[in-house]
Amino acid sequence: MIYILKPNFNIDCGFNLNGNHVNSALDQTNRFLETIPSTVYKNIDYKTTSSIVGSMFCHAIADVVGAIVNPIEKGHPDIIPIAGKDALEGELRNYPVGLEVKCTVGNIPKGSKLRAGEPRINALVGITWQAHHQEVTKLLGLVWDFVASEYEFNYPKITAAFYADNLTIEDWGRISGTKGRNTKVTGMKTTGKQKMGQGWVALIEDPLYRERYQKILKFSIEEN
Repeated sequence: MIYILKPNFNIDCGFNLNGNHVNSALDQTNRFLETIPSTVYKNIDYKTTSSIVGSMFCHAIADVVGAIVNPIEKGHPDIIPIAGKDALEGELRNYPVGLEVKCTVGNIPKGSKLRAGEPRINALVGITWQAHHQEVTKLLGLVWDFVASEYEFNYPKITAAFYADNLTIEDWGRISGTKGRNTKVTGMKTTGKQKMGQGWVALIEDPLYRERYQKILKFSIEEN
C-alpha cells in the first residue's frame, strides 16, 4: 500500500519518530494482517480486529525505532523507550514518556449490513477513538478498513494515521461503564477529532479515503 506522508513529521516521545518510521510500521502491519486466515476475521468482532491491528502496529513501531511495547497489559503509554524495560509495574502503569496508540474502524449508519471483508469507506459517517480515561493528551490514532484488493477476501489494512499532542480533558466525552463489570471507556469529542485531523501523518493513496477522512475530520492536506 502507498501512503501520502505529512512532510517533516518528526516527534520526540522518549525516542524519535518520523514519517519514515510510521510508513515502515504501516507496511509491516499490513503484511502481517494478510497472514491471518480470513475465517478469523469473519468470526471475531471489529473491536478485536482493532486490537490486533493496534497491537501489531505497536510492535512494528517498537522494532523500527528501537523501543519496546509496554510490558504490562494496562500500561500507559503503549510504546516506551528501551530504558523502561526494567521499570516496576507501578511505573509502567503511567510511564513518563512514550507513544500511546488507539485504533478504530470508524462508524457507519446503524442497520448497515456490511460484513467482514467488505470495505466500509462508502458508508463511513464518523471516526471516533476511545480511551479508558480522559487524561490522554498525546495520541497516535489509526484508522483501518477492509480495503478492496485483488484477493478473494479483502484483508484489513491501516488506511490512515493521525497524531495530536494537545488533547485536553475537554476533548473527551463522559466516561461510560463505571458500574458493574463493563470496561470504562470515553469517546473523543469533535474538538479532539479536529486536532487529530490537523495532525494527519499518513493517508492511503486513494482519493475516496482521502476525501472522506478530510471531510469527517475537517482538515485539508493542502494546508499542511
